[in-house]
Amino acid sequence: MKRVAPLVAIVFPMLASASAGAATWKTNVNYGASTPMDLYVPDGVAASPAVVVSLHYCGGNAGNAHGWFQSYADTNKFLIIAPKSAGSCFDAGLGRTGERANIVKMVDYVVMNNNADRKKVYAAGPSSGACMTQALLASYPDVFAGGSSLAGVPAGAWTGGGAYGWSAPTSTTAQQWGDKVRNAFPGFTGSRPRIQFWQGMGDTNLTYNQTYPAQVAQWTNVFMVTDANATKENIKPPGAGNTWARTSYKDCTGLVVVEANSGPSNVVHDLTPEGLWQDVVRFFGLTQGGTPVGSCGGGGGAGGGGGASGAGGSGGTGGAGAAGRGGAGGSTGGGASGRGGSAAGGSAGSGTAGRGGAGGGSAGAVGTGGNSPAGAGGAVGAGGNSPAGAGGAVGTGGNSPAGAGGAVGTGGNSPAGAGGAVGTGGNSPAGAGGAVGTGGNSPAGAGGAVGTGGNSLAGAGGAVGTGGSSPAGTGGNGTGGSGEPGEPGWGCNVGGGGSSAGIAALLLAMLGLARRRRARARR
Repeated sequence: MKRVAPLVAIVFPMLASASAGAATWKTNVNYGASTPMDLYVPDGVAASPAVVVSLHYCGGNAGNAHGWFQSYADTNKFLIIAPKSAGSCFDAGLGRTGERANIVKMVDYVVMNNNADRKKVYAAGPSSGACMTQALLASYPDVFAGGSSLAGVPAGAWTGGGAYGWSAPTSTTAQQWGDKVRNAFPGFTGSRPRIQFWQGMGDTNLTYNQTYPAQVAQWTNVFMVTDANATKENIKPPGAGNTWARTSYKDCTGLVVVEANSGPSNVVHDLTPEGLWQDVVRFFGLTQGGTPVGSCGGGGGAGGGGGASGAGGSGGTGGAGAAGRGGAGGSTGGGASGRGGSAAGGSAGSGTAGRGGAGGGSAGAVGTGGNSPAGAGGAVGAGGNSPAGAGGAVGTGGNSPAGAGGAVGTGGNSPAGAGGAVGTGGNSPAGAGGAVGTGGNSPAGAGGAVGTGGNSLAGAGGAVGTGGSSPAGTGGNGTGGSGEPGEPGWGCNVGGGGSSAGIAALLLAMLGLARRRRARARR
């Protein structure tokens, strides 16, 4: 159902922007674009400070957003940017243009001129500011490390441009909501910004029953986390007037990547008086001893063609590094999986394989560096399909899933497939270390050729030349050693194209010539 705004703007009470700190706000800073910018730099700022973009509500201005974080900036020494929307509300649509692009230019300016930390840039705000926070996190996951949305709508639900307007149909699925985020910056494969939600059940402006479940569904889909990764509790943040139901969704490192806070029915749309700002700063990790920011993997690329996920996180000492989760697949393709996590010194730890992309695709790819699911710690290379698939390719440098450590080369098909080729330099899945050459067919195939330079699987080192028959095959002629299946090879090379019968005839002729020469000598 689409919500249409009344002609009057939604106006919230202003908060005083003054604080006891000696530092003052710089207004209308010239950073090189048209959206107005105010900047707060506290006294005694850190050498490489964090940045919080404080976004006003509909009908407000930059001054309304000054006071929300100022005292915390004075204490914890981070910078505050307060933009002013062109319209009554921020244009919280998706994409890397317009007001969103201008806000990123503000961030670039502050990083350059104040030596701010690019890895610690956050956004937060109520109402329109909440909607813009989600739009920024979706459109610029490469800029923002996290955000807090205080009574907003899902990314992609804002329809009003610079005026009030939104649409969040209850029929939209979590996958569809997640795709709106992924499609805001197609091809992005890095770590997604963490996000925090606040919304009261008494919100009738951005109707709670439509928007809150959709936000949670959207961002848990993006991060591929579920209730199995979640903890639930009732909390009353310091300074808050109400108790909130909190669900914290954790990624593979145990870090909270989505925090959803649902308020009771007496909590209405305007959250500015609710005393939540300190808890927002806590979520960003900007308080002393705050939560560290970072995650083990991105949320994957866009569905449809199969999105690629982020890089795998490192495993703890002795533990298994979990892989980045695959992007959620669309109707036609599997999402590519994340890179396998690396073990960080644990004697028993090994990085697990990246998970295949979910959805309607045939099979998610196994990510770079993930360990072989059936092997004894061997890595499965980039782009390989499931080792159990019928003909799925095993990627570069991956170890044989059924072997005892022998590597399968670039682009080789699954050793369990029916006739799939084994790639360059890969060791024989069934052999005792003999290399199978370029483009050779499966050693278990019926007559598939073994490639250049591959050692005989049944031999004791005799090289099989170009085009030679598989040692387990039935009848292809080889340039290489003449050992039959089950017998050791001779360890020598004989000229091209000769069969074993031709070799025997040649030997008999040579023997007859030697006897005639000895007979002449006796005469």
